[in-house]
Amino acid sequence: MGTIKAVFDYTLREHLRHKVWLGCALFGLVMVASALLASALARDERARVMLDLGLAANEAIALVSVVFLTVHLILQEVESRAVFLILTHPVKRSNYLLGRFLGTLAAVGLGMGAMGLAHWALLRLLGWPVEGSYLLAWSCSLAKIAIMGALSLFLSLALTSEAAAMSFSVFFWMLGHFSAEMRFLAQKSGNALLGAAITAFSHAAPDFAHFNYRDAWHAGVPDPGWALAAAVYALAYCGACLALAAQVFDQKEF
Repeated sequence: MGTIKAVFDYTLREHLRHKVWLGCALFGLVMVASALLASALARDERARVMLDLGLAANEAIALVSVVFLTVHLILQEVESRAVFLILTHPVKRSNYLLGRFLGTLAAVGLGMGAMGLAHWALLRLLGWPVEGSYLLAWSCSLAKIAIMGALSLFLSLALTSEAAAMSFSVFFWMLGHFSAEMRFLAQKSGNALLGAAITAFSHAAPDFAHFNYRDAWHAGVPDPGWALAAAVYALAYCGACLALAAQVFDQKEF
């Protein structure tokens, strides 16, 4: 645990000083503020537009941040040979990988927290009711970002190409929002082999239907069982991606 904490602290400090993280945080605050202006376009649904745009901006900036930082996380150190120096110390590769991932996720989470706090303050300032569902919506976004961080880390190590890893990360992000449609397409394909392939692919891709915060907000707070199932799914998917990433990392010759 001491090694993981040391790597975590180093990674967190590194990202907090990183100009990319600071730029994304600033841009996210601007996006949240611009949601207030955009909400004026819908007088009858002003609160809903303000809420949805602010949360969507927070999630979009966090996605760009976590994919960019995670893909560069190990590959840059491999190219600069810094990873060779780190691994010469008594550091297990899995602990190093976990510490780097958790540090990156913490940095992105702090950025999301800053944007979320600004968004929440704007909603309160305008007198719109902000209930505990906002925290649930924000937590769902964080869970999606954690999944994408773990998946991006695995893809960066498996593909060893920054461009390919980023492209596939964005592809899986979009695919994760259409998992139900993919399963419906598999049922209607009429070809058993094609249907099985689509079904397998839909299960391999993240299923973001578990974290649909818009339904949670506008249709009422879901029951605790839904929240528990979403948390278990996020932890399981992140754990599977990190285990695969650790296996690929162990096979590399450093």
